[in-house]
Parts: sequence; C-alpha cells; structure tokens
Amino acid sequence: MSPTQAKVPETKKTTPSTRSGGKQPKPEIANPTPPTERKPWFDPSRIGWDLAAVLFLALGLILGLAVLGFTRGVIPDLILGSARRWFGLGRYLLPLALFGGGWLLLLWRNGRGAPFSVGRVVLVELGLLCLLGALSAFSGETVLEIEAGTSLGGSTGWGLAHPLSGLLGSFGAGLLLGLLSLLCLLYGLNVFSRVEAWARLKAGLEPVAAESPALPAQVSAPAPMEGNRPARQPLQTAPKEIKSQMTLPLSYQKKRTEPVRDKKADVPLERPDALPPLSLLELEKPAVTNEAAIKQNAAILERTLAEFGIPAKVVGHRVGPSITQFAVEPGYIEKNGDPEERQKVRVAKISGLSRDLALALKAERLRIEAPVPGESYVGVEVPNTVHTIVKLRPILESEEFLALHSPLAFPLGKDVSGAPMVADLAVMPHLLIAGTTNSGKSVCIAAITACLAMNNKPDDLRMVMIDPKRVELTRFNGLPHLLGPVETDLERIGSQLRWAVGEMENRYKILEEAHSRNLDTYNARMLHSGKPTLPRMVIIIDELADLMLSSPEETDRALVRLAQKARAVGMHLIVATQRPSVDVITGNIKANFPARIAFTVASLMDSRVILDSPGAETLLGKGDMLFLNPQTGQLQRSQGVYISDAEISRIIAWWQPQTQKSAASPAPQTEKTALPDESLTSPWEQQVSEDAQDGDEGLIKQAIDVLRRTNRASASFLQRQLHLSYPRAAWLIDELENRGIIGPAQSGGKNRQILLDGIENEPADADE
Repeated sequence: MSPTQAKVPETKKTTPSTRSGGKQPKPEIANPTPPTERKPWFDPSRIGWDLAAVLFLALGLILGLAVLGFTRGVIPDLILGSARRWFGLGRYLLPLALFGGGWLLLLWRNGRGAPFSVGRVVLVELGLLCLLGALSAFSGETVLEIEAGTSLGGSTGWGLAHPLSGLLGSFGAGLLLGLLSLLCLLYGLNVFSRVEAWARLKAGLEPVAAESPALPAQVSAPAPMEGNRPARQPLQTAPKEIKSQMTLPLSYQKKRTEPVRDKKADVPLERPDALPPLSLLELEKPAVTNEAAIKQNAAILERTLAEFGIPAKVVGHRVGPSITQFAVEPGYIEKNGDPEERQKVRVAKISGLSRDLALALKAERLRIEAPVPGESYVGVEVPNTVHTIVKLRPILESEEFLALHSPLAFPLGKDVSGAPMVADLAVMPHLLIAGTTNSGKSVCIAAITACLAMNNKPDDLRMVMIDPKRVELTRFNGLPHLLGPVETDLERIGSQLRWAVGEMENRYKILEEAHSRNLDTYNARMLHSGKPTLPRMVIIIDELADLMLSSPEETDRALVRLAQKARAVGMHLIVATQRPSVDVITGNIKANFPARIAFTVASLMDSRVILDSPGAETLLGKGDMLFLNPQTGQLQRSQGVYISDAEISRIIAWWQPQTQKSAASPAPQTEKTALPDESLTSPWEQQVSEDAQDGDEGLIKQAIDVLRRTNRASASFLQRQLHLSYPRAAWLIDELENRGIIGPAQSGGKNRQILLDGIENEPADADE
C-alpha cells in the first residue's frame, strides 16, 4: 500500500473498518518525529550536578564583580590572589570560565548537547596557556616577580617558558610559544572553516558548514493514530526532526542564472558606449532563506491535510523573493476499505482548503495553484517572513534577459524560484496592468520605462506618457526619449490619443509607399539605402479609469484602434488602471490586450475581469503580481522590480547631454513625429489647438440647440443636458452671453432671456 493511502471518511467521525483474514492497514502520513524528550526538572539523582552548576554560576558572577572592583570579600580575594600567582593576566578569564562551566552543566541537565566539541575547548585552553608562556618569556620574569604577584604569565607561564628559554633563549621561546598559541586558537575557534565558507560563498559556491549535524535521511515512522485521524504533534518541532530530504522534481530544481558579481566591483557588463552603464543602477541585497521555517511549514501542510482526510506529501519547494511554493503530491484513498480499489485525491479538495491551510500556517494570505501547469503537483504558495527587494540591475545582467535580443525587452521580476522573469513588448504587443493603490502598479511602469531607456537610444525609441494622476510619470520629464512633456490635462489627453491614431495611419502610408509589411522590414531597407529610419513608439497611460470617466467612448475608440493596428508600425501600448471593472476595461479593450499583469485587486470579480480567472485577490501587494502570458495562456507569479527615484534621476542625468545632439540630428520621420526642439513643444500641440477650436464651436452649437428646444438657459441646466463639468458649463454661459445669444443674469431667481429669433422670451424659474 502506498504511504499516502487512507480510508475515505464516510462520516464526520468514523472508525477503521476491518476485513476478514487480516488487519486493516493504517494510512502512513509523513509527520515530523516527536521532539526529543527532555529530562524532568526535578531529579533526585542529579541534585549534586545542579548544586555544582549553581555554584559555578554564582562563583563566576562574584569573581567577575570582584575583578571589576564592585565587591570585596575573603573568598574572592583568596581565589583572585591564587589566580594572580598561578596565571598572571589569565586571572581575568577565570570568572568567564566558571560561568561558562555552570551554563554547560545546565544545558546537559536539560537534555541538550554542547554547542561546541570538547576537543575545540581543549585547543582554546592550550592556546591560552601558550600565550601566558609567551608573555612570560618576552618579559623575562623571575621567581621574585611571581611571588610578588606582578608576573604577566604567572607560575604557569613561567613553568612553560623557563625550560624553553634555556634551549632557545627568551626571544626564541616567546616566538615558539606565541606561534603555538596562535595555531591552537585558530583551530579551536574554527577560523579556517569559517574563512573557507566565506570564500566559497564569495565565489558563488554553496557554503559548507563546518560542524552542522547530519540530518536524518528518511522520514520517521508515522505517528500513532487516534480513531481515523493522526495524533497531533507539537508545531515547534526542531528542524532536524522534520523531513529533511525533499526530492525535487526537475521543474523544482531550477536555479538562479544571474551571474555572481562582486559587490565591491563597480565594473558593468560590456555594453555599447552609446547606452548608459549598468553602474547607474543599484545592486541587489542577497536573499536570506530560513530553512528551518520551510521544513516546519512542510510538516504542518502534511499534517493539516491529513487531519481533513487528505493524504498528501510535500515533495519539494521553491523559494522566491516574497513566497515559498511547496509542491504537494496528492495521495490515494481507498474505496470501501479495499486496498486494491483506490482513487486519487481530487485536486478540488486541496484547493478548497486554502483558508484552513492559511490558518494552520499563520499566513495572512495563501494561494493554491492547482495544479502547477505541466506538472502533477499542487503548488501551495506561502508568504515568506522576510521579503527580498528585487532590483533592476541583476535582471539586466541575467542570461534570460540577454537571450531575448530585443530592444523592447523588459523585466517582470523574479518568479517563485528566484529566477528572473522577462518579457518582450514587441511580441505581446500591448500590455494591460491593473492593481489597487500601493500594490506596485506605478513602480512596475517606472521599471519598464527605465529598462527601455537603458537599452535604447532616443533615435531608436520614442515614448509618449499620459498621467492623469500628475505625480507618477512626471518624474521622467527631461528624458530625451519623450516626444513631449508628460501629459496630465484631461482636456488635452483626448487630442493626444487622436494624434496617436493619426500618427499610426501616417506610418502605414509610409510603409505602403516603401512596400514594407512592418517596421522592421522598413528600417532594414532604409539602413541598406542609407536613409533615416522610423523609431519605435511606446505609449504609456498610468490611469485609464480617469480617461474612461471623462470621455469613455472617445477613449475606448482610440485605444481599440491603436491596439488593433499599431503593432505593424512599431507602436505599442502600456495601459494601467486602479479599477479593473467592466466599465473601465471593456470587452473591446480586453480582446486587444492579451498580455496582462495583475497586482493585488479588491475582489474576486476584479481578478476575473483582468485575468479571466481568480487569484489576484490573494496576492500580497508591494510588487507581488500575476502575469498572463499571451503565448501560453498561463498565469505566472513573480515579485516585481523596484527602482528608486535616485536611479531614475541618474538615468535621466546620463541622457541629458544627449538631448541637444538628438534634437540637432535630421528628423527621421515625418513632420508629425519630428523630434522635440529646445522649447519642449509636443508634436500633438497642433491637434490640441484644432480640437479646442472645433470643440468650442461644436459645444456652442449644441447649447443653441438646447436653448431652442427648452427655452431655458442656466449653467446647471446645460451641465446636465450636455454632460459637462460645472466650470465648463459656466464658461459656456458666459460665452453665450458675450455673443448676444442669451441675456444677462436676472435677479429674483429668474432664468436668463433667450435672444434668438423666433423664440418667445417668456421668463421662467431658474433651474436649481
């Protein structure tokens, strides 16, 4: 019978059934071995050892106070006087030795072993004795000095140094004893092993523990059963008593591939001189893994599932920056008590216990990936106690990023195994990001922007940024990759999107004339003929909800047109929103944005809107994300990249001297996409002016139609009829009055007079 078999619980509490001809086999569930039983505190046979431990502790404390001059007495003076004669300066170590001896006796009394071996203690003591002999030899002490109590090495040091001084002289004896003392102290304090472990860690190898106790190689015997449930085991089990060896499947043996670099070295990887060096970016602090907590959580998972009648086994784990994913292999359960008739545990039963597992593990949030794509395991993702901040530089240096060979490659962060996750915007070709406030959405956009600026020259990549929040993307102002300043005015953003649509259509005309099917083909032909090329363009929108609230139809129409056609001409969209609802992320937008990133969302419904599946509501926040891969259709979890304001400032400062040079170069595109000059004018300014004129005149015509139909004129009335903001409606009332279409405001709460021909000017009550 498999170790993971158990009887199916028919009722809430059942008794194990028996079969004729044999005993009912009990389910074998991997549980941690019970902790080592400690000896009771009261043991008459150990009273002598207890008194000795207390005596050593008290005597060590009293002598320590006496050495420091805080107490005097006959016994301390007698002991210190004898120690001064026998050990000289070594008397100052006597209180420490006595106190340490009492402490070791207490450890052994409670059933614990010594934290160090006896051999190393002997080496340290020999080293200290040789040190006393070296001091006595170098000082040339006499017997009179020893009797007077002024000797450095005492009688012990003089006894070691005197015979050697007759053979080697005082200097030779002191040198020999000093070297012996140094050698004994180095071996006794395990200095060589620690230096070797540090050197291996620096070289990128696995550190070797000097005296770590060997962990058991196999799982202990199953715990006794109480009824049909295994007996509870204490949660505070020592790490070495839990299942120590977890055989990882190949997918769980993925190691980090980023090169190991010396933190002190400030020499970046080889990069073109035209691109910023990687030294502008910060290094990443090494991750700290708590193996004891991992093993304890694995045991708790197995035990908790067993308590609910689910035989399962933790076969591996992967440690990421923010979570640890445990690979749980479901076991088998018997049908009708027949060992030959067994059934695999349903995955739905494990995924339905997410809250119970979170309670057992004391985790705030817990996500279950059932199953792991392409594997026969269920992934239980438990938050780490200490989160690791993922930086941009290690990912740019990783093999995963360099293997893309794409100018639009950008980092996603690190996955559940700590390996870099990267993506290519040119393949997506557009990206939709959603997440609540403080979930890491704006930081993700900043990291993508910084990565694109690090790997592309302004002549090769241009960016258009829209930030209705006014605080996130405005820090990129001054970057020469921007076609214009970051747009924050909602009145101008609509015109900016219309300009983008016009720029897309204009690029299609250019490609049609050149008989090229996409931007890469066109640029290759232009380079071959020595003509200027067209740069790629990335349009970044930080908050889509504000745009959809002000002008939903216009925004949806522009984004859908760009998403459907802009890929071939080298234009890509990155759109983010805090509110992934159906009125913001419409069906047309979702259909044209197959690549999506979800940070923490407020509800299950929001997760289904952005990802078409649950899971985003269980994320931890602060960069924890789920990436929907458009190529595979699978969800991948990662910890997003964090980039500081100082790093962004260094990147912009490095590119600043390139601004004048880029602006002075001949324009590689048409007039609409010309590089910005020193005045930082935007290429969409003409579109904004035209839309403003057309919009004002069109709005006035709509207001006149309303006046003809209703014979009423007030700011609040026009605000409701034309769906305007109140400042816009007030401006419209003033403009109509200036043009002589309506009369001035009247007292008494009466409506304005309508001065149009053919309309009776009957006064009416003003609209509230």
